[in-house]
Amino acid sequence: MVRRATHLAGVIETFTRAYFGPDIESRLRPGFFPFTEPSADVSMECHVCRGASTRPGGDPCRVCRSQGWIEIAGAGMVNPRVLVACGIDPDRYSGFAFGLGIERSLMIRHGVTDIRDTVEGDVRFSRAFGMEA
Repeated sequence: MVRRATHLAGVIETFTRAYFGPDIESRLRPGFFPFTEPSADVSMECHVCRGASTRPGGDPCRVCRSQGWIEIAGAGMVNPRVLVACGIDPDRYSGFAFGLGIERSLMIRHGVTDIRDTVEGDVRFSRAFGMEA
């Protein structure tokens, strides 16, 4: 199972660098999701401060709350019980899953500094992305 979990970590790292840029760092931390085991929270380096807010003398960052990292997804290896419930032999097959929120993706990719802008319904914000509110 460890080897397959490393494949998941590699896919996540490849995805974050392809989508957000080659110099973006990502990390996995233990987490809990009922349909995956092991599970992880996926974070990436803050796209605004790049971690500078965590260093002495660094300006506060309201995007990452001066932690240097932003949680972007949940991930994990599909729990074998889920596979059994779907009629799949877990000794033969395995899988992994990860989910990235669309608001967080938009925020990071386009430099939006306040996630609330994505849900408040301001037409000026929506039109900037070619959408009508």
